Amino acid sequence: MSDRRLYEEEVSQRRVHKEHEHSESSIGPETSLLDNREEHYGSLQKDSAWKNDIDIDHDAEIEKLMLEGRHAWDSEEEDVVRRKLDYRVMILACTMFFSLQLIRNNIQNAISADFLIDANIPQNMYNLGQTLFLLFFLLSEIPSQSFVRRFGAEIWLPILMTCWAILSIFQIFIKGHSLFLFTRAVIGACEGGFVPGLTFYLSSFYKANELSMRYSWIWATQSGTNVIGALLASGFIQIGGPLRGWQWLYMLEGIIATIIGISSFFVMPSLRHQVVSRFFTARETAILRARVVQDDPSKRNQQERVKFGCSSILTSLKAVIRALTDRFLLPIYILGLVAFVPSQTANYYLTITLRQLGFTETVTNLLTIPYAVINISMTVGSSKLSDKFGVRWIFCLLSAVWVFAPQLLLEIIPDGSSRWLRFALVTLILGYPYYHPILMSWISSNANNSDRRSLGFAIYNISVQCGNIIAANVYRESDAPYYHRGNGILIGLNVLSMIIILAIRRYYVVENRRREKLLEQMDEDQKAEYAKLSKGLGNKQLFFKLKV
Repeated sequence: MSDRRLYEEEVSQRRVHKEHEHSESSIGPETSLLDNREEHYGSLQKDSAWKNDIDIDHDAEIEKLMLEGRHAWDSEEEDVVRRKLDYRVMILACTMFFSLQLIRNNIQNAISADFLIDANIPQNMYNLGQTLFLLFFLLSEIPSQSFVRRFGAEIWLPILMTCWAILSIFQIFIKGHSLFLFTRAVIGACEGGFVPGLTFYLSSFYKANELSMRYSWIWATQSGTNVIGALLASGFIQIGGPLRGWQWLYMLEGIIATIIGISSFFVMPSLRHQVVSRFFTARETAILRARVVQDDPSKRNQQERVKFGCSSILTSLKAVIRALTDRFLLPIYILGLVAFVPSQTANYYLTITLRQLGFTETVTNLLTIPYAVINISMTVGSSKLSDKFGVRWIFCLLSAVWVFAPQLLLEIIPDGSSRWLRFALVTLILGYPYYHPILMSWISSNANNSDRRSLGFAIYNISVQCGNIIAANVYRESDAPYYHRGNGILIGLNVLSMIIILAIRRYYVVENRRREKLLEQMDEDQKAEYAKLSKGLGNKQLFFKLKV
C-alpha cells in the first residue's frame, strides 16, 4: 500500500474519531493510529498530505485527552519531535551563536594584523572602546528582552544579528578613534541582548529536563568558534590586494555573519504561528507545544506578544524590579557573579602566562587547543547528566571542586616548578565542566512565570558579565609572573561558590518542605480555592516545587 493511501486512511480514522468521541475506537493511552511509523512520517513529507493533516484540530484533540487524564501521544512520537527539534532548532541556534562569537572576537585577530596602528587608535582609546562595548552590552540586555516579548525572538534576534554583521563590515572604514568608539558601542548594544533572548527562545521548545544539555551545546559552540575564528583570521589576513589584512578580516567575517543573520529571518521556527515550521507535521506541532506546557504550565502564554505603551513601560519596570528581587532566583544571580571568576581569570591570562613561561608564539597558540577539547566534552557530559537525573546543585558543586584542586596546587607548588606542570594545571582549570548552562536551566525551571523567566535570564547574564569584569582585574602586574596574591583571591572565591551552591540547595529543600506542610493543613476545598487565587504568584505558589 502506498504512503499516500496509508496517510489518507489515518486522516479518515481521525475524522471519524472527532465525530464520534464516545466511540471505543478512540486513541488509547499508548496507541497510535498507524503501526508503521516510518511510512507515516515518510508520507508527511509530501505537501498535499501535510495540508490534509493540518485540517485536523490536533491541539483540541490532544488537550481533550490530557484533560481526561489519558496519554495524548506515545513516547515514540515525542522522541521523533525532540530529534526534529534538535535538527531544526538547535543546529540553527548554534549557527546563530557562531555568528555572535565570530564578530565578538574578531577585534583580537584584527589587532594582530596592526589594526590599531593603521587606524591610528592609541592604547587608551582602545581600552575606552572595549569599556564602551561592555557597558552597552550590559545596558541592552533587559531592554532587548522587552523587544523579544513584543516582536518575537524569530524577528528580533535576526535583526540584532544583521545589525552587528553590517557594522563589522563598516569597520573597514575606521580611521581614527571616533568611528572606532561608535562601532564598539553599537556592536555591544546589538550583541548584549542576544544571549538571554536565545536562551528564552529555546526554553519555549524544550522541557526543563532537556534544557541543560541543549544550552551546553550553545557554549560548546563558543569554544569551537574560537578555533574556527582563528583559522579564518589567519587566512583572511594573508589575502593582500587593495585592502589591509584587518580590513579583509572585518569585511569577510561580516559577510559570513550577514548571510547567517538574513537567513535566520526565513528559517527560524516560531511558536507564535500556527505552522511552526514545515519541518514538523501538524500533529507534531501540537505535541511540541503541549509537551512543554504539560511540563511547565507557566510556558503556556510565553509566546504571546507584549504591547508597548506608557502603562506597559511602567508594568515592565515593575516586572524588572520583581525579577531582580525574586528571593528564589537572587541566590543564582549571586552565584553567577562569583562562580566563573577563577576560570575566566585563567582564560584571560592563558596566552600571557604561557609566553611568560617561555613558550614560543606558535606553541602558545597550539597549547590553547587541549583545554577547549576537554571543556567541550565535560560541559556537554555534565549538562546531560544534570538533565537525566533532574538535579542541578550537585553538578555545579562538582565543577567548583574540579577548579579548586588545580587552583590550590598552582598556588602551593614552588616558583621554579616545571612550566609543563603549570601548563597542565591551568589546562585542568579551563577544562572544567562549565556549569553556566546548568544555571541557565535552573533559572528557567524555577521562574514559573514567562516574564520572570525572560528577565531572569537577562539579569543572570548581567551578573556573569560583571563577574568577567572582576576576573579581568584579579591578576596585577606587580604580582607577575606567578600571581600568588591573585591565586589566593581566586581560591577564596571558589570556596565561596561552593558555599553558595550548598546554601541554595538547603534553601530550596527547606522551602519545599514548608510548602508541603502548609498544603497538608488544607482540605480539598481550600486547595481548590487557593489554586484559583494564587495563579499570579509564580514561583511563590505553594503548589510549585522548587527544582534542586
